[in-house]
Amino acid sequence: MVALLQRFEPADRDKMIQRSKLFVVEKGDTVYKEGDPAHHLYFIESGEVRIFKNISDDKEITIFIRRKQDAFGETGVFTGTKYTNTAKATKRCKLYVLQKKDIVSLIKQNGKIGLEFTKWLTEELEISKAKIRDYLAFGTEGAIASIFIRYSNMYGVISSEGISITEPIKLKDVSKHIGVSRETVSRIVNKWKENGIVTNINKQYVIKDIDYLTQLLACDTCAVKNCVL
Repeated sequence: MVALLQRFEPADRDKMIQRSKLFVVEKGDTVYKEGDPAHHLYFIESGEVRIFKNISDDKEITIFIRRKQDAFGETGVFTGTKYTNTAKATKRCKLYVLQKKDIVSLIKQNGKIGLEFTKWLTEELEISKAKIRDYLAFGTEGAIASIFIRYSNMYGVISSEGISITEPIKLKDVSKHIGVSRETVSRIVNKWKENGIVTNINKQYVIKDIDYLTQLLACDTCAVKNCVL
């Protein structure tokens, strides 16, 4: 999926950046919490931000991972007065911060900017619907398979061994994506390893039987192409 800032013409991108303020957040810092007043839209110059919801005191569900050239905060800026999730930096970030009133003004003045926002939001909605489908329709194993497939789409390199995932996969992160315990994720991944579906050395995984995962999720019946985290 194309990051939001990459969708704009250079002149339009410059207009937004000129009205923004640049600031740095360190890894682990919270940018905003669910329920905070939604006054800003954020663009990521560098780094990575995890967008998630708390569903209990010790359980979270990851909604999105946003990276360089993308944006976050739209669920508050465009749909209400408060942020409906929490944003936390998973890497050191440089963020451009644009006030809500300024982005609304730019969209009113420039239909092309508004059109690109609409396309981006629509694609994000389709990705969310695909995740819900995977998580609810195919049980816990299907939900975990969904995460591994998304990792393969984003970081997969085809090799003689299968699909090598170049980004480390932490089972605790997988558990946060789908709201189940790390122990449950570990049990299913260990079953896959015993059956030759995946292998790993520490956090570096190779998917040896991608067909098993795609058949588990009935991927051939799903028209969504942007299966990413």
